[in-house]
Amino acid sequence: MLYNMPVPDGINADTKVSTLFREYPETIDYLLSLGLCECKDTIVMALKEVAKEKGMDLDKLLREVKSRVR
Repeated sequence: MLYNMPVPDGINADTKVSTLFREYPETIDYLLSLGLCECKDTIVMALKEVAKEKGMDLDKLLREVKSRVR
């Protein structure tokens, strides 16, 4: 049953944007709001690289992404 699945521990600083687009479509709106897309340069970035490039706190970014996973 999908409704009671725990948030995956597999989402971490090394998780690639491509993984989120592919495996966690519920994060796509948030990623797009950050200006991230499935472009060749962005898709290979890890979340730690996204945080650095966007000037974001990595822990806050991870919490936000994980909160959107159902």
